[in-house]
Amino acid sequence: MSDATPATRFRQSKRLAARMIDGKGVVIVIDKQELHTLNGVGMRVFELADGRSVDEIASALAEEFDVSQECAREDAAAFVHQLVELGALEEWMGES
Repeated sequence: MSDATPATRFRQSKRLAARMIDGKGVVIVIDKQELHTLNGVGMRVFELADGRSVDEIASALAEEFDVSQECAREDAAAFVHQLVELGALEEWMGES
């Protein structure tokens, strides 16, 4: 994600399974054979990565969780980066 710009968009990787179980998000990255659990906010970031930029994700989080735009942006950027490193999200250029 080092080349990511504010306009860079992210989406969920195609090779994973995700589900909400008892209020927690469970994401399985198939190629790495890894299971990750996410809290409610983390799962919401994951869900919002449907072709949106970090700024768009942060705007939705700021509104939904009543936090400042700056705080939402910092947290969203850091967590998106972690999800990319885990293989759960990928940069998306708009093609299928």
